[in-house]
Amino acid sequence: MEFALVLIPLIVLLLGIIEFGYIFNQQLTVTNAAREGARVLAITRDAGDATAAATNAATSLQSVPTVTTPQVCSVAGGGDAEVVVTLALETITGLEAWVPGVGAITLTGRGVMPCGG
Repeated sequence: MEFALVLIPLIVLLLGIIEFGYIFNQQLTVTNAAREGARVLAITRDAGDATAAATNAATSLQSVPTVTTPQVCSVAGGGDAEVVVTLALETITGLEAWVPGVGAITLTGRGVMPCGG
């Protein structure tokens, strides 16, 4: 009887730990993809190359992220290159569907690198 009472909270705790680890891993990947895109943008000053680099760095994500380059280096040099990567996350357990108050989870990574001269 006691085991039955303890089993449900243990399963919920275990699923919570797994879900948190998964979301944390996805966030780290999104952030790394944004940083890689910003590094390429700072070197090449080409938004297409930066988008390709960010997308290639995000191959372990569950779906293809949205990559935007709001700030591109000027031809004269100076300034910062910025890349923002956004991912609409679907959790492993479908948490957003069966837990009230939890909506869609959106992960955002922002990479900024100084432009080369």
